[in-house]
Amino acid sequence: MRNTIAIVGGGFCGTVLAANLLRSPPTAATDIVLIERGGEMGRGVAYAERDYPYLLNVPALRLSADSGDPLQFLRFAQRHVPYADGEDFLPRALYGDYLQDVLLRAERKAPAHTRLMRIFGEVRRITSGGKDHRLTAQFADRAPLTADRVILALGNPPPPPQPWAAAVGGHSAYRQDPWNLPNTLGLEHSVLIVGNGLTMVDIAAALSPNENAPQLHTISRHGLIPQPQTRFRATSKHDDRAAFLACTHSIRRVLAMARALAREAENAGGDWREAVTYLRHLAPSLWRGLPLAERRRFTRHLQAYWDIHRHRIPPQLGEHIAALQRSGKLRVNAGRVESIVAQGEQLRVTWRPRGGGAAAMTVDLVVNATGPDYVLKHSADPLLSSLRASGLVCGDALNLGLLTGPYGACVDAQGRASERLYYLGPMLRADHWEATAATELRDHAEGLAAHLAAR
Repeated sequence: MRNTIAIVGGGFCGTVLAANLLRSPPTAATDIVLIERGGEMGRGVAYAERDYPYLLNVPALRLSADSGDPLQFLRFAQRHVPYADGEDFLPRALYGDYLQDVLLRAERKAPAHTRLMRIFGEVRRITSGGKDHRLTAQFADRAPLTADRVILALGNPPPPPQPWAAAVGGHSAYRQDPWNLPNTLGLEHSVLIVGNGLTMVDIAAALSPNENAPQLHTISRHGLIPQPQTRFRATSKHDDRAAFLACTHSIRRVLAMARALAREAENAGGDWREAVTYLRHLAPSLWRGLPLAERRRFTRHLQAYWDIHRHRIPPQLGEHIAALQRSGKLRVNAGRVESIVAQGEQLRVTWRPRGGGAAAMTVDLVVNATGPDYVLKHSADPLLSSLRASGLVCGDALNLGLLTGPYGACVDAQGRASERLYYLGPMLRADHWEATAATELRDHAEGLAAHLAAR
């Protein structure tokens, strides 16, 4: 019998995992089945081809999908953009091209006993049964698939439906999907973007390619927007891992040390981003060392500040956003939306500024850019909902993602780590905190591939 490894999701995580398994497969005859519910492998939402040339948030030099070949993506990019530099922030669609190339090359070089099978379809349920306890993936519109191991590589979940959008969910001026933007807005129009993170920046840039842009407003709880990237030194001279890990009893103490590290970097002529990068690599160990109460304190009081310093934007995009703010074309607000009602073709938004009071605005478009909804019990995804209902997966106490064991093994409702069902993707942050960047997920994919091959 051939061994079957099914990967549900053909975006970044699924593609990189499949490529690793093809390069270093199990010794037994193996079918690697890559399942994608969209139209293309290797792209997902992040690297889809779109009308607007969205940029990567990380320079080309630090985006290789193979840790053993750090310049791989840069070489690929230079074949298509000859003058590309390692510090350039290139189009996301180009990175999708690169991931497709990575998979194709791995498939061509795979040994004869290993083969890749591509399936386009939506997995709705996964069941376990029989004497061997193999897993069966049930599809919406095709025959089931039985596998020895199943890896959930589902990508980022969509933004959550918001209570304030209940009355206008079907209105033409409301966008639940932040990538579904109209191309007919001009100077006479106004837009409210709810959320101030990376998605907001992308939307604001896409809606303001020239001076005929509409008036843009944003609202988020803190009113903070991502910081720009710089050509900082990616490796810090500071190395006091033990001192940081000794402070995990107190997030306040960790914060104090982080601030001291940033000042030390700047006083030495460097950049505070060096300190953030150093902490990013320590984050999984720091997170696992924090008691639950300290983790909760971090997510409540500090996460918004960590996010804008950790998840940064290309410098040219940062300057574009700053220019929009200087001109008054972009107004960033701190507060929360209370209700939205239709007024003909427009929407009337009532909101409460941070600190109190009440305010309202009437706009031609409202976009939900509140970010992915990682709360498992809220998920509208049929697969995740069924897995939770059957007890094969469970969420964490802070609703950050999925509980997982070593190599991303899914933890069930009884607290047992599965030997057959795994998860790879951003919901690993429940146990690792930092699990959203391409290089972090690449490293998880490489570790999981080695584990699966050894089994």
